Order: sequence, then structure tokens, then C-alpha cells
Amino acid sequence: MDLSQISERISRNLTAELDFDDDKKEIVAYGIESLILTVLGFLAIMGMAFLFKALVPTVIAAVFGGFLRRVSGGAHFDTPLKCLAFGAVVYSILGVTAKEIVNYGFQSSGILLAFLLFSLALVAILAPVDCEAKPIHSQNFRRKLKIISIGFVILTIGVVLVSNNFLVNTSAVLGIVFQTMTLLPVFNKKRGITT
Repeated sequence: MDLSQISERISRNLTAELDFDDDKKEIVAYGIESLILTVLGFLAIMGMAFLFKALVPTVIAAVFGGFLRRVSGGAHFDTPLKCLAFGAVVYSILGVTAKEIVNYGFQSSGILLAFLLFSLALVAILAPVDCEAKPIHSQNFRRKLKIISIGFVILTIGVVLVSNNFLVNTSAVLGIVFQTMTLLPVFNKKRGITT
């Protein structure tokens, strides 16, 4: 039994007596699977970040990129285990990169904001991107995911504008930009733009 089947079974058991319609059942199943993957992925990322000696920037990049991923979707491997392993490596590399950029004296909020505005445009056009294994059937749910995705990138812009901590800012922006790149059609089996 794979993770999707486990989350659907848990969702069925939780919603059996609540008289939920199919849209609400899909949302509950999605949330359960997201929670399980988030916990496992975060543990893998923390382990890799510890090895690379970049725990703080890696965790920041993973939190920002990971949250955006949960609501925007994006490119997927054929198994969650491959996604978790790839994410652990990539976010650790992003953490090391953020640390090195700041250590070399980078302190340009303007460049970070330009990257976030680019990400905002891509998210507004492309999000959410579903996958063949877990398509989003509900248009209402799709619309909510798009709004939350856009809102989160705007929130990140606010963090960068308010924070004077360039390690936090750089890590957050790298996490957002990486996740935004996974929305591009070239990385997804569906080559068209999702609206």
C-alpha cells in the first residue's frame, strides 16, 4: 500500500460519519498525505543539512520552499521516496549556497526582491501544478491553492522587506525560487499551463 492509498483510507475513516462530499474528502486526503510527507521530508532535510553544516539556512529554505510546494504543487518523481531524497539534497545545497553568499558579503535586498517578483509572476500563471498520480479534480480547491500560493510569495516579499537578516532572507528566497522552478512545464509531464 502506497502513501496515497494510506491517506485515502485514513480520510475515508475520518469522514465516514461526517457526511462530507467528494471535494471535502479529497481535501482531507490531500492534507493527510501532505502532513506525512512533510514530516518525513523535514527529517531527511535536517539530517542532510547537519552533514553539510548548514542547518539553519537549509531549514529556512526548506520551510519556505516546502510550504509553497504543498500549495503550488510542481514536478514529481515517480515515488515519494525519490522526492524526499532529492529534496533533502537540494535544500541542503540551497542552505550551503545561502550561507556562502552571505559569507561573501552579499547584502542586496533589491536582487532578492527581483527574484521574488519573478517567482510571484510564475506562481500566478502556473500554480497549482498537479501530477498524474494525484490530480486535483475540484476547481474550487484548485482556485484556493492558487490564492494561497500567491499569498505566500507575497508574504515572503514582506519578510524580505522587513527583515535585516540576510541569511534568513537569502535562504527564504532560494527556497521559493527553487520551488517556483519546479512549476515550469519542462519539469512536468503536462506541458500546458494550468489555470
